Amino acid sequence: MARGLPFTTAGLTALIALVLVHKSCSSEDNQHCPPSSCGNIHNISYPFRLKSDPQTCGDLRYNLSCENNHTVLYLFEGKYYVQVINYNNYTIRIVDSGIQKQNYYSTPAYCLNRYNFSISTDSLVSAYSTYQLMRRNFAEWYHKVLTRSVVFMTCENPVNSPFYLDTSTCIGNDEDSSYTSMSHSQRYVVVGTTDAKDVEDSCTVAQTFLTSWPGNHDPNISCTDLHNELEYGFELSWLDGCCDHYCRGKSDTCHLNEANQLHCYFWGSVIEAILYLVGILLDLIGEGKVVNAALLSP
Repeated sequence: MARGLPFTTAGLTALIALVLVHKSCSSEDNQHCPPSSCGNIHNISYPFRLKSDPQTCGDLRYNLSCENNHTVLYLFEGKYYVQVINYNNYTIRIVDSGIQKQNYYSTPAYCLNRYNFSISTDSLVSAYSTYQLMRRNFAEWYHKVLTRSVVFMTCENPVNSPFYLDTSTCIGNDEDSSYTSMSHSQRYVVVGTTDAKDVEDSCTVAQTFLTSWPGNHDPNISCTDLHNELEYGFELSWLDGCCDHYCRGKSDTCHLNEANQLHCYFWGSVIEAILYLVGILLDLIGEGKVVNAALLSP
C-alpha cells in the first residue's frame, strides 16, 4: 500500500512551478531578419517592423514608419513619434506629433485615453495595453499601470482647487484649436485619475490625453509640469499581444516578475481547477493571498 505524502507548501510550490514555465523572448521565426533603424531608434526588431521591411519580418500589427528621420507609430488614426522601444520590459514610449519641444504652448493633436485600449475585436486594441500583469512573489499579483490621464476641461465658473491648473497662461490662443477657442469658458487641466465625481459641477471634459512622465505624481502641477507630462509621452505594453508568440503558440497568457522575466501559463481545464483549489487552500492556511491571478484574464 502506498504511503501517504503530506500536502505541504513545498509540494504546492512544485506544482505551480510545473505550470508556470519561464520562457526566453527571442524570436525564432524572425532570426533571419536584421534589425531596422530610423533616426534615433535603433534595433527595431520583433515584434516591431518598418513598413519597408520584408513581409516575413516582425508582426504586421506593429508596423512603424520612418518619416523625415522620425520613427512614427500610427495609432487610432493619430500620429505619434516613437521615443523609446524597451525590449527589457516590453514597452514602447510614444509622444503626440502635435507636441513641440521647448514650445510650452503646443498641445496634443489627438485625443486618447485608456478606454481606447479596452478589450475589443480590433487588432490594434489587442496589440497594445496600458498595463502589464505582474507577479511580485508566489501569491501576490497585480496590474502595473503604465499611464495616467491628462484631462483638459472647460468650466462655466472659476474653480478654486489646487488640483485644477488654470491653463490661460500655459496654452496659446490658437483660434484653430477646438479647446483654446472656447474663450467664453474657464480652461483647466487635471492630471491623474479623474472620475465623474471629481469633476466640478460647472465643468465638462473637453479632451483627454495620456502620460507616463515619472517626474511628478503630485496632482498640484505647474505649467512647466504640464508641458513635461505631454512632451514625455506615454508607455504602452505589447506583451499581451505577443504572449502567443513568446509562448510558442501553447498559451496566450503570460506575465512578468519583478525582474521583468517573462513567464507563460500552460494548462488544461483540470490544471485550472487545481490551481483554483490550491489558491483557496493557501488562503485558508495563511500562506498568502489566493492565487487567483492564475485564472485572471490579462
